[in-house]
Amino acid sequence: MKKRKSSQYQDILKKLLTPKNYVIAAIILLVVVFWLLRNYLIVANVNGQPVSRFELSGRLYNQFGNQILESLINERLITGAARQKGIFITAEELNARQKEIEDGIKDQMPLSEALKLQGMTLPQFRRQLEIQLSIEKMFAKESTVSAQEIEKYITDNGKLFSEATDAAKMEKDAEDILHQQKLNERYQKWFEEIQKDAKITKNL
Repeated sequence: MKKRKSSQYQDILKKLLTPKNYVIAAIILLVVVFWLLRNYLIVANVNGQPVSRFELSGRLYNQFGNQILESLINERLITGAARQKGIFITAEELNARQKEIEDGIKDQMPLSEALKLQGMTLPQFRRQLEIQLSIEKMFAKESTVSAQEIEKYITDNGKLFSEATDAAKMEKDAEDILHQQKLNERYQKWFEEIQKDAKITKNL
């Protein structure tokens, strides 16, 4: 009796598991998946005509693909070189720099609003901070500014400081300007060299 029932079940399974039924099941599965993901796949609807995420991604890819790829490659080169030198940026350092920037612009607008205007998310912003801090650490020694350089800069650029009343602040501003100039010069020269030596393969 058990053998007969087992045989009947096997016959039923053979009838169900046909190539035709496989195709039908696959179609049903695709319909269900599409329905569940419809809000993800469709990013807009204009008078009943859908705009798909694939269409949006394709347009962005065509217009900005190379630009974004170059940016990502540059980031990899910088962070890779920094790590080879044992330079890593901690969350505390990122938080400190973020707060410094927030305090600097708080009279104009909150950081969230500034990022929104730039079309940038907070994680993207913090990633850029990480890159900047890595560069600063790599060239910290080479971009130091002497007291003589500060004095000469103030003398040569008297018009910039004509209304300054705080001598300490004036010297600090001059030091920051000179430091940034040196940092940019060292970085640009260094980056051109590592770009030449880097092995980069693009599949875009």
